[in-house]
Amino acid sequence: MNTGNIHIQVTDSAGNLMPCRLHIKQADGDCWTPPDVLDPRYTDTDAPALLLPGHYNRYLHICHGVDLQSMHLNTGSADIPVPAGVLQVFLARGHEYVPVTDQFEIKTDETLHRAYVLHRTADLPSQGWYGGDMHTHFSRWQPSDDHVWGRLLQAEDLHAVNNMVYKHAGIVEAPQYAYGDAGEHRTHHHDGHHVVASGEEFRDDDLYGHMIAAGIQELIEPISVGHKLGRRENYPLFSSVCDWTHEQGGIAGWAHGGTIIKLFESLPVEAALGKLDFVENIQFNMFYGCMFWYRLLNCGIRLSCTGGSDFPFAANLLAPWYPNLGLDRTYVYLENTFSYMNWIEGIRRGCTFATNGPLLFLTVDGQPPGSEGHIEASQGRVFVEARVVCNYGLDTLEIVQNGAVVKRIEGTGGQTEIEYADYVPLDGSAWFAARARGRVDPDQYGGLAPWNLHAHTSPVYIHRDNTPIRVASDLTGMADYVRMIMEIYRRQGQFTSEQKMNELMTNCKRAVAFYEQG
Repeated sequence: MNTGNIHIQVTDSAGNLMPCRLHIKQADGDCWTPPDVLDPRYTDTDAPALLLPGHYNRYLHICHGVDLQSMHLNTGSADIPVPAGVLQVFLARGHEYVPVTDQFEIKTDETLHRAYVLHRTADLPSQGWYGGDMHTHFSRWQPSDDHVWGRLLQAEDLHAVNNMVYKHAGIVEAPQYAYGDAGEHRTHHHDGHHVVASGEEFRDDDLYGHMIAAGIQELIEPISVGHKLGRRENYPLFSSVCDWTHEQGGIAGWAHGGTIIKLFESLPVEAALGKLDFVENIQFNMFYGCMFWYRLLNCGIRLSCTGGSDFPFAANLLAPWYPNLGLDRTYVYLENTFSYMNWIEGIRRGCTFATNGPLLFLTVDGQPPGSEGHIEASQGRVFVEARVVCNYGLDTLEIVQNGAVVKRIEGTGGQTEIEYADYVPLDGSAWFAARARGRVDPDQYGGLAPWNLHAHTSPVYIHRDNTPIRVASDLTGMADYVRMIMEIYRRQGQFTSEQKMNELMTNCKRAVAFYEQG
């Protein structure tokens, strides 16, 4: 094969070299990556110019045998051998930098020098917002394994990652060498800190579903329950796992919006008992919040909105060279300095928006997400301000009140920013949130499939005349749902004692009573 060479240099607008994701597309549409030769120089201060699949493949048990093609610039500069001919280059760095696309022709034995600048769409850390991925799985057997992942976080502009151990068919996967402060790996780039921390996905594919524990100080055993995953009884209950998570200072939430694993997940039970802090609603090119999250909010339950990518490099819905690490992420507003545990606390308070691309902001009567406002009975409206900005064209910005879209602003002509500011009528207590949608064609970002853009803020809760938020149809629906899963649990639950089954039934009855209180 006839080859040439390109020297690529990527900087920010201030001239600083910038780690980033790189995709080189050949004229036939195939991705080009250089020979995947492992370079052992991986420390906090020293690494090869290119991060290639061979550097991280061994940490991704689920990716073995998968044709990984992603490539990242570790420092922002690299010499890359390429096939002669017409090539396209795609550069990206998370959601806060404008991606760059270039096309050129390189001749045999020619060396081209290409310099690119990544300009910011927004500088969210300067405004107190820090983006992270609440749901990843990769192995970290020892601290030195973190050197690769620290580089990936910098290239994807991720400030925090909750990396979770889990169990499948009784086997522990994605093990973590430590938890709490000892399990945090911190790297520093000129644009801020990047932290990988240990968490846990506690799972049951027979009955309950999957839950997330973040900010924990030690492993919660047995990691999974049920015959399929844990090869054991459906015990301990997820309510207990939530309690143990909180006792360690962590936060507990539900994975996949409660919609992917089973039709009888126990999410509404733990939510009614006050055990949950958040629901993961943006993942896999989808928004999952309509199934449970909206309805639980309508029952007066406070739950933050998060996003997480799940298996990095394995669920590559957009292209084998477009890793989903940090594609779905959670932005958290911090009033104080950034740290992983401060970031976790921000999720607990509800100061978040979740996104796979758009950057979304909301206030209601000047109050941000997570706030709880109180108004007099005579006040019949609130002032809502929302803004969304994105690197790609947007279809809509929507204002959601108690699960219903009350204002919709359409994007036109590839509009990348939409704003709304006006009064919204209010006839009772309500929660408000903003959401945004869009669609990116593959040619725009160098992928293979349409990229369905989603973003959603956590709610602002408005209590009129100190009354709780209660929507009768959703209270009835959740009570009926819990009654249904109780019968499933009675027939299919596996317990070593009647006492354990009774504990589950008691939780379900308490949940039904909560929803029926009206």
